Amino acid sequence: MPPVSARKIFIRYAVAADIERLLREGVVSGPPPPRESWAQRLVKWLAEQRAGRRAVLVAEDPSGLLGMVHLVFKFPVGYEDAEAANGMDVAMMEGLRTRADAPAEVGSQLVEEAQRIAVKRNVKTLTFCLPMNQARGIRQAKRWGFQEFRIMAEPAKMLAFFRKSIE
Repeated sequence: MPPVSARKIFIRYAVAADIERLLREGVVSGPPPPRESWAQRLVKWLAEQRAGRRAVLVAEDPSGLLGMVHLVFKFPVGYEDAEAANGMDVAMMEGLRTRADAPAEVGSQLVEEAQRIAVKRNVKTLTFCLPMNQARGIRQAKRWGFQEFRIMAEPAKMLAFFRKSIE
């Protein structure tokens, strides 16, 4: 029996050329955000990355882009939430997405890399937010060491906020 070779997954910062690929390769899908396309939202996220307020990471292997996650250091004006991301020692992971056929470990590898980057930026607490109806995602967040600290009602859903110390 030949040896099984593990797929090498690379995680890097997203660049403008990734916008079309994230859409085409099925990493970013579903209904677009209100009043804008996914491409417009991705352009905004990359602008926030250039300004140092966000890190957008993508996972890739020879088959293409496998997933993405964001690390938000400071929210845009009008969306401030110091408990979730304060621009200093609290940052939020968001937008964790994987392609439907991505290996199971891609999400965990993206989370691990986001944590490494957060530590380098002197973040002490990492937060994560999920709709309360995503039981599988909530179980996974808890496996990664996050603990629920707040529930918030939005017009269409209830959100659960999680955090963990990463010092």
